[in-house]
Amino acid sequence: MALSTATSLSGATISASGGATVQWSSLGLQGNKNVLVVAADTDLRIRRQIDASAKTPSVQLSAPNGYSQARGVVFYKKPKLLANGKVTVNTARVEIAYDVETTPTEIQDLLDVASQVCFDSDFTPVFKQLSLG
Repeated sequence: MALSTATSLSGATISASGGATVQWSSLGLQGNKNVLVVAADTDLRIRRQIDASAKTPSVQLSAPNGYSQARGVVFYKKPKLLANGKVTVNTARVEIAYDVETTPTEIQDLLDVASQVCFDSDFTPVFKQLSLG
């Protein structure tokens, strides 16, 4: 599975061509519909992890077309060691849900716009300053 050996970028110069590579590896804790990967951090108290899950549509008579939506979720957890010695966990969650009749092009559009929301300067005040203005 691709997540078991995934890499991501970190650092001040994250871009398509820059940043430091973070290697993710599986802990062997893979279920039917999810996989857990961790970064190679040396301090286990603050080891970063990604928990990814996928849900295929199922019959749901109350839904507009008789099926539930497909759903993919990536949950990033980054523990932080506080000045008082305690640990808190900062998180980011990326989720996509779509109808079974959605085309691959429409799914890609969802991913493209959602990814821009995460780094475009028009949207960062929502996350950094909790400002909607």
